[in-house]
Amino acid sequence: MTRAGSRTLHQLVYASRIRIPWPDQAREVDQIVRASIENNRRADVTGLLLVHDGWFVQALEGPAEAVLSAYGRIRDDARHEDCRVLHAGPGESRSFEDWNMCARHMTPADEAILDTLHMRGAFEPHKLTGKQALRLLKAVRGVQHSTQLRALG
Repeated sequence: MTRAGSRTLHQLVYASRIRIPWPDQAREVDQIVRASIENNRRADVTGLLLVHDGWFVQALEGPAEAVLSAYGRIRDDARHEDCRVLHAGPGESRSFEDWNMCARHMTPADEAILDTLHMRGAFEPHKLTGKQALRLLKAVRGVQHSTQLRALG
């Protein structure tokens, strides 16, 4: 339950380099997501994790204390390096309310998102503005929703 002083929605988007050897990435990301779902559900945090080209890009949203605590754990996690906050501050509404945590690996088919957002070439999310990073993650959210609907249909 959220305390009265912590009800304001806080959003944080960061990028970090992945420090997981390639053969272990899928298994490790799966472990990250499973642990995050449990932790985030208790803390009222939602978000989306994008895995692409050696990078994590993630949005976290919820009570400020919970979001900052989650980011602190991420920043200290040996599977991340060069963590950079791209956006942090109050939010009007949740953008990733459907997931306590969702991870998506970009596939060649998804790379059309990067074309649309003019991010082709070297993927360098640490150079994105907060607005660009949120736009990228919201586009990925749309693809994830479509994928889930097709799986159910």
